[in-house]
Amino acid sequence: MIVKFHARGKGGGSGPVDYLLGRERNREGATVLQGNPEEVRELIDATPFAKKYTSGVLSFAEKELTPGGREKVMASFERVLMPGLEKNQYSILWVEHQDKGRLELNFVIPNMELQTGKRLQPYYDRADRPRIDA
Repeated sequence: MIVKFHARGKGGGSGPVDYLLGRERNREGATVLQGNPEEVRELIDATPFAKKYTSGVLSFAEKELTPGGREKVMASFERVLMPGLEKNQYSILWVEHQDKGRLELNFVIPNMELQTGKRLQPYYDRADRPRIDA
């Protein structure tokens, strides 16, 4: 598994959501696995912070994971990325892409803690890379 965080994060919520799903939400090979695309877009648009979202991809050489494997990987990644946070404190959109001959689990996280409205920084490269690469 390769983990990549994109250097993006500024701009409106339509950019990352449209990239993952297509403007008309009909991108071939894209499947929403978890989250609400419109909710994520609206949260990103409402975020007052300079870096509005965190996005990236978990890429696998395999074309498929075992039944339930995707969900286990996603849940484990969220626990490592956001320790101490409950699911109701953040929003995340998971979209599967299979158009490149491999399995990709793409994610977009609005950088706002949902209960307080405060800034949420799911990933800071210097501090978090060793945890994520482990």
